[in-house]
Amino acid sequence: MKLSCCTDSLGHLAFEDMLDYLSARGVKAVEMTTGGWSPAPHVRMDELLGDASARERFLTAPSSHGMEIAALNCSGNPLDPSEMGQKHKAVSFKTMELAGLLGVKKIVMMSGLPPASPEDTVPNWITYTVSWPPILKERLDYQW
Repeated sequence: MKLSCCTDSLGHLAFEDMLDYLSARGVKAVEMTTGGWSPAPHVRMDELLGDASARERFLTAPSSHGMEIAALNCSGNPLDPSEMGQKHKAVSFKTMELAGLLGVKKIVMMSGLPPASPEDTVPNWITYTVSWPPILKERLDYQW
């Protein structure tokens, strides 16, 4: 069994310090957060996307501590109809691109909450009966 840790839990530590801390505790893999709900304390997404040598340094750091990158995590709400949703969607796509460049095979994310209609400006989670009033069934169908 490999022990893995989501790096947000140690966001207060610098990248190398975080790796030192985890390595000393036998952790063999890290889940690197890239944005969305996370401030992405250890990943400079645009730099990594644009600079092959930065990617090489990024990959070398965990391996020099006996660890690997298990996944990239971009959990957020890319379905939110607001500006935040657009930002989370952009992070999701950039994370997918970065994963390909790094050879990381797993991405952790959330779908988020969609609007209930094309006119909605906030996410809406329909969780109660959809049999009445009739409009709720239409809203649920729109979401799916």
